[in-house]
Amino acid sequence: MTQKKKKKKPIWKRYKLVLPGKQKAPVQTTGEKRTVVRHRLRLRKEVIYVLLGIVALLCLIFIPRSIQSSNLKKLGYNKEEIKAIREQKLASRLLDNSYYSPYLASCIKDKSVNTDYLNFYAIIKGDRTLSAQDFLLIHRLREKGYTDGQIENMYKSLKFYEMTPLLVFDYQYNEQAYIDDCKNHADNSPNNFTLSGNYYTPYLDTHPVDDESSVEMLVNKSYYLSESYVPANLTGMSNWYAAEGRELAGVAADAFKELCDGGRAVGVTFYTTSAYRSYEQQDALYKSYVQAYGQERTDELSARPGFSEHQTGFTVDVAATNEDDKTDFEQTNAYRWLSMNCMDFGWILRYPEGKKDITGYDFESWHYRYVGKDVARAVYEKNMTFDEFYMLYLKPWSGDDVKPSEAILKATDFRAKAEPEPEETPNS
Repeated sequence: MTQKKKKKKPIWKRYKLVLPGKQKAPVQTTGEKRTVVRHRLRLRKEVIYVLLGIVALLCLIFIPRSIQSSNLKKLGYNKEEIKAIREQKLASRLLDNSYYSPYLASCIKDKSVNTDYLNFYAIIKGDRTLSAQDFLLIHRLREKGYTDGQIENMYKSLKFYEMTPLLVFDYQYNEQAYIDDCKNHADNSPNNFTLSGNYYTPYLDTHPVDDESSVEMLVNKSYYLSESYVPANLTGMSNWYAAEGRELAGVAADAFKELCDGGRAVGVTFYTTSAYRSYEQQDALYKSYVQAYGQERTDELSARPGFSEHQTGFTVDVAATNEDDKTDFEQTNAYRWLSMNCMDFGWILRYPEGKKDITGYDFESWHYRYVGKDVARAVYEKNMTFDEFYMLYLKPWSGDDVKPSEAILKATDFRAKAEPEPEETPNS
């Protein structure tokens, strides 16, 4: 008979798992027979602790991550957006403040979001977007005294051109009333802006001009020139360009000659009837108006002494020649040409039509102000009053705590591609 082969024991019997503390010495046989040592797997305490630690670490990483993903999905973010959120380390800020909008999500996804303004991205709706111009405006509104809550409320409902007048107006404690007024004027546009309420009190909160030596200075019913101010290089104008005895600051005199010559080159002729006025001359003119019309009406027609742009030496009132059949200057070829070309020579129409609520003056088709070519072109292209433009782009910052980043200032620098203007010498 053939001898039956012994069946091998299953591997689970040959290798026994022996836990620490309950180990038995291996059985050995000596002598003629071969020594057989049964191998046993041993797991030390240290190994168990390491394994448990790895499991705990994985739980600490992946469970909160999973919960975080779930919460971001509840806000509205999809898988790709959540990946971008993690790459930019924004998850905590978004979840802590419940920030979400389709616009914010798309900007995070394409990595164009400016993370300093997440709260504003979160309130943007529809086709509206945010740019460096908006961030600049946000900082100017903060400088004016508005809180982020108030500014967010404005951005929920108002367009850019509806908010820039607030830089000129008095501070509005109840911004909602202003918002409602704007919404009630649905026909307003960048070309025409009217309101029912009164948001600006002329001559109430007044300040000296920021820089009397600058051609870009703002003079209006809030910013005034000193009684002693006289323009630099005050220059008399020839009868070819002005009525008898008219004077302008040197740089403005040269620029007005170029403006007149530019018109003549295409058959349009005009001259200045009023240019520089001293503080004393403006004082006498204002008082004569008060006697004739009363102070309330006079304040609508004429500036108080120190608050007149004519004292800058950069301002002219213009009349057309050879157009005696036109009763109003706005009907003349001179006005049509000036309104379309004056910015190329460094001049702006100072008090445009439909902007009285901002400038404080009715439309004056004949009143032009020299500000330099780069500023004039920018004012025209942005379709803003000079009051708004100055307060947004030119006014010196009151402190570093309200000033935006250099990146924003650089992105909103309208001079970046402009040719340098001739420098004005100090005031005489």
